Amino acid sequence: MQDIDEMIDFFLYEKGESIKVNGAEQIALIVDAVDKLTYYDDKIIRCKCQIKTGDIVEYNNLKYIIISQIDKEENSYRARIRKCSYRVAFNWSGNIKWFDCIEESKVFDVSTGTYISVASGNIYITVQYNSDTRNIALNQRFYVTNQPFKVTGIDKSQEGLIKFNCALDLIDTVNDDVENNIADRWRYETGHTYTLTINNGDTANVLINDIMQLNLSATDNGIALANPVVTFTSSDSNIISVDNTGKVMGIAPGQAVIYAKLTYHNTVLDSITITTVETFTHSYTIDITGSITIKLGQSQSYVAHIYDNGTEVFDKSVVWSVRNQDGTTSPAYATITASTGNSVTIKANSSSTYINRYVVLKATLSDDATVYKEFSVQLKSLF
Repeated sequence: MQDIDEMIDFFLYEKGESIKVNGAEQIALIVDAVDKLTYYDDKIIRCKCQIKTGDIVEYNNLKYIIISQIDKEENSYRARIRKCSYRVAFNWSGNIKWFDCIEESKVFDVSTGTYISVASGNIYITVQYNSDTRNIALNQRFYVTNQPFKVTGIDKSQEGLIKFNCALDLIDTVNDDVENNIADRWRYETGHTYTLTINNGDTANVLINDIMQLNLSATDNGIALANPVVTFTSSDSNIISVDNTGKVMGIAPGQAVIYAKLTYHNTVLDSITITTVETFTHSYTIDITGSITIKLGQSQSYVAHIYDNGTEVFDKSVVWSVRNQDGTTSPAYATITASTGNSVTIKANSSSTYINRYVVLKATLSDDATVYKEFSVQLKSLF
């Protein structure tokens, strides 16, 4: 090991891989742990940056926790990391925080060298010790894979880590958000209606080895989310790849569907079909941004964004129209009061009979009527 330590700069330059330690970019050597422990995905990390037991390491889009003591050489640090099994949410009176954890339904018996299953319905979870996790208390509830558990024991004996002994609990059908694995959510929150939209249109083309940025918008009960946490996937990463920021690259000729979903609300998603091409041709799409509701007698403004193969362009214009969604034509539930460029303002008429009815706002490309986008808006009471 001394030889590696003396040549650590060379090895990091030649074989080092990009990782993150507690969110900070670093370079490290990562190798599989060579021993008899095959139940876990353990690896050995070696780096020049200072590391501590409990640090979160991001490697190959996976999260690991440093579980060993740190072997400090003269020029480098070495430790064992273990892949996190899940992200779990703990709820403090409506303040929900997520933690990467190692979940165990078996424990390793040092004296026998074998794994022993814990009591039926019990698990252990290990998390990083920090200012948030130290507040997790006995009997606090959380979910793993849509099953509720409660904390029955807390072990803080290993510096940098906390291990919790947990027992299977009963589902609270009234207060638990089982689908999203959040205990007691509705005890402190009102219901949420989330939306997620890929604003680049329904289809786009990308050149081979070229990159296109997906643009997203997300709302919670009609209010825009500033920094939504989104997971991206490709139906065929050999044709179209996508990274965790929504950058799409054409890899080979063909077509793939790119999906975007809210990470902690995975039923809220949108998709776009992207074709890899060798020659660029125009493919226009339109997206409309603005509120999904208007109060009676009030106005809202909307903007049409025009995209060519997923990239926004500004040399095109749209024609606006609005209609009642239910097919009636008179009276109109809302009217256009102003239109400037690719922006429009519509006003909801004041009759109380229009409450919870919908209008459809339509933007049509000025020079191609086959390209258009429709946007549904609900009329709401003033009170």
